[in-house]
Amino acid sequence: MKPSQRMHGLVQHINAVAQQLGLDMLTVKKEYIFRTWVTISAPLTYAVFGVYWGFLEARRHWLEGIKSSIMLGGLVSGSAKLLTILLRHTPIRDLLHFIIKICEDYEQRGVDFIHALNFGIDRVYKIQRIIFVGYSITFLIMLLMPLVLLFYKGIRITVMPYEIPGLSIDSNIGYGLTYLQHTIPEVVGGIGFYLGDMLVLLALNQIQTFADIFQLKATALNDALERKEHSRYVCNVGEYKDFNIQALLMDLINWHQLFVDYCELVEKIYDNLIAAQVFAASVSIVICLCVNLNEFDLISAIFFLVSAYSMSVYCIVGTQIEFAYDQVYQTVSCLSWHELSCEQRKLYMMMLQRAQNMKIIVLLGITPLSLGTALQASELDFCFGNLLTKNNI
Repeated sequence: MKPSQRMHGLVQHINAVAQQLGLDMLTVKKEYIFRTWVTISAPLTYAVFGVYWGFLEARRHWLEGIKSSIMLGGLVSGSAKLLTILLRHTPIRDLLHFIIKICEDYEQRGVDFIHALNFGIDRVYKIQRIIFVGYSITFLIMLLMPLVLLFYKGIRITVMPYEIPGLSIDSNIGYGLTYLQHTIPEVVGGIGFYLGDMLVLLALNQIQTFADIFQLKATALNDALERKEHSRYVCNVGEYKDFNIQALLMDLINWHQLFVDYCELVEKIYDNLIAAQVFAASVSIVICLCVNLNEFDLISAIFFLVSAYSMSVYCIVGTQIEFAYDQVYQTVSCLSWHELSCEQRKLYMMMLQRAQNMKIIVLLGITPLSLGTALQASELDFCFGNLLTKNNI
């Protein structure tokens, strides 16, 4: 399959997932159907019942109040994803079409470009499989474990960390209705997490693909500059060969400008979503650690894995983007610029200056999106979790 066909299939898969939630990403005009309102109601119901139940539990004991808020981070990140998709529907749609168009244009420029595009698409598919398997396993366990404990041990635990006022889980009808109500935000949340992550990580991974294309263009320019240098030893006096350097240089500069604009556009669209995802996951890790260091709780242990998992994926991709920025800078620095004319060197210096000052993705203007941030957040989470144990409070 051509890279454009593979990318189109990937975008169609993401859109099919979005349509399950009533969120068509490729439509020109946003429409609110029944499934859309069900999706919007999921975080609202959790916010109402969860906050109310957490307040009641906190009055009994501080640990019970914390236990009832273990999914607060999921509420924040899920709401951020939903609001981003609803409020920035048009730029997200245009971005998806732009990615497909780039694949259609550059698959016609030779085998090297096709290989670069396919390598980038393979990278996205690997992340897609990791995310899909991770979310599927964890959310299925969270849904099925209460039923397993009920049938085999007679223990009644809820899927979500709250109970509905007026429904007692000690009665079969009350427990059944509570389980059904919890299933809706759980399923919507799992699909929404997967959809939001795929939209963000697809856009972020294209930065690496664009960096690979930039390197191919720079290699073509460098080869022309080297041929120009070698031609001086074999050409007659006064003979001049252009080797199409001006066109190659302008093509490289235009692509670098597109690369910079794309990075800024992705950050502008998804900056709040990425920040909410990482910080909410960090808060969830603190709460789950606090609960499990005091006494083991199954639901919080599973949600701890979900939070650590999602934060790690984002931070790993953020580190790869930093490597892509370094790759572009090193590629620009290694050009045989001394073979350029004076006017061409001025253009080259402008591109080099932009490459030296690439704007990295920063979470709320505080810390960069990288593995270093994930390690620092994990260390702080463990320290706070230890401080909130029974031995210290």
